[in-house]
Amino acid sequence: MIGVAALPIVAALVLLVALRWPARRAMPVCAGLTALAALWPWGVAPRRLAAAGVEALWITAGILLIVFGALFFLALLRGAGAVGVLQRLFAGLSPDRRAQAVVVGWVLGSFLEGAAGFGTPAAITAPLLIGLGFPPVTAVVVALVGDSTAVSFGAVGTPMVVGMTEGLSGAAGAGVDPALVPPVEAIALRVATYDLLLGALMPVLLLLALTGARAWRAAVQAAPFAIAVGAAQAAVAWAVARGLGPEFPSLVGPLGGLAAAVVLLRLGLGPRGTWSPEGFAPPAPAGGGPDPGRLLALAPYALLLGLLVLTRARGLPVAAWVSGLALEHDDILGAGLSARLAPLHSPGAAFAAAALLSAPLLGVGRAGLLAAAREGAAVTGRTALALLAAIATVRIFVHSGVNAADLPAMPRVLADGLVLALGAAWPLAAPWVGALGAFVAGSATFSNLLFALVQARAAAEAGWSLTSVLALQSAGAAAGNMVCVHNVVAACAVAGVLGQEGAVLRRTAGPLVVYLLLAGLVGLALG
Repeated sequence: MIGVAALPIVAALVLLVALRWPARRAMPVCAGLTALAALWPWGVAPRRLAAAGVEALWITAGILLIVFGALFFLALLRGAGAVGVLQRLFAGLSPDRRAQAVVVGWVLGSFLEGAAGFGTPAAITAPLLIGLGFPPVTAVVVALVGDSTAVSFGAVGTPMVVGMTEGLSGAAGAGVDPALVPPVEAIALRVATYDLLLGALMPVLLLLALTGARAWRAAVQAAPFAIAVGAAQAAVAWAVARGLGPEFPSLVGPLGGLAAAVVLLRLGLGPRGTWSPEGFAPPAPAGGGPDPGRLLALAPYALLLGLLVLTRARGLPVAAWVSGLALEHDDILGAGLSARLAPLHSPGAAFAAAALLSAPLLGVGRAGLLAAAREGAAVTGRTALALLAAIATVRIFVHSGVNAADLPAMPRVLADGLVLALGAAWPLAAPWVGALGAFVAGSATFSNLLFALVQARAAAEAGWSLTSVLALQSAGAAAGNMVCVHNVVAACAVAGVLGQEGAVLRRTAGPLVVYLLLAGLVGLALG
């Protein structure tokens, strides 16, 4: 059964990575294969499969809202010249592409993850990198690899506070002594402790993804700068996790990374030389278009950040209000599944609102707004099929646990197989299970919901620390964010390279594998 359960994942990797099919072709095939496996040998009822498809429609609508909002926001700012100003600001820190990748892809991406999550970081950092002259596929790769370790804490702690807490509920029913289950604050601190090493090394992996194997020396030359920035960010995040808990490490930690980067660059301690290889274009020129000035150009981003925090931070009345204004579909087709969409709580709504509120400041009229909306809608429409098929694959995969064959859900079969094979050395496998959850479910929060109890049971049976193993689950889930298919599709859409998903996955797979191996070794060594 393990081979059948692995079929959707293997098919996605073969079609996207090996055969280089675009996602719009590969993912419908994966969805069909997953549905066939669910029908036989799992014996999932056709009504439940159809309900999973309807649920996928709802989830797809939520992601498309983010994609459209980001595209609308960026098209409006690009037309008004605001994107060019920000690009020149980043280019002014250093002309070196490695330094730009670390500051924009890693530091800014991590900060946006802490503020908003849910696909927002790549939607902003990839276009900024393209404007700096990065080739589009390279920009997407850097944006995805950069949005990795910060995902452990995500948007104001959601993967921990929601995913891990809810994922560990019902421990007794899973054969785990509830007294052994650690509090989420302890798990968060252990993740932050591991990141003192892993988070410092991850920017180096980002540089290797940027330079490629042929130019690895360029990455090594910039490694001291990258490690210093990553270590500063990780140290601040650790202090925040220790003092304030899991909500703010990803929001405050990057400020430490930014401070370190600016100081090092100003002191001339950035990467040695100036690396800008063939294929990279010059940054946006200062002339030739609108120039609203630095303050006006930064205002829409500040407004966006304020809206994101206002609508997502738990405890604020606005966040509770917009979250409560939701469309809901209970008991879809009588199959016991449900779907919910809170449009005003979506980062897409914040993108759109920030664009509309910024238009008068930037002198954008009705014609400019309509042009930006048309541009966003056109690309969003081309993204829809690939996203829907990818999410349908995931929902069928996840909901296969209710079946006539009395089998666990496919993800549980895979995880349980790993438990049997690697129980004695489980810390080596734990990050891979977390990454598997993010790959199939689309987020670190859902990965924790899916696999927290599996990880706790494996740790208890093998005699490992539950705190350590659950921290490795979270770290792996964060890293899996860089290869999650619908994240890749959405980032390619925003960057204007739909159809290049396989090329992106081939380049993000290397950093993922190295990170997961390192995480397992760190967990095994530190316990």
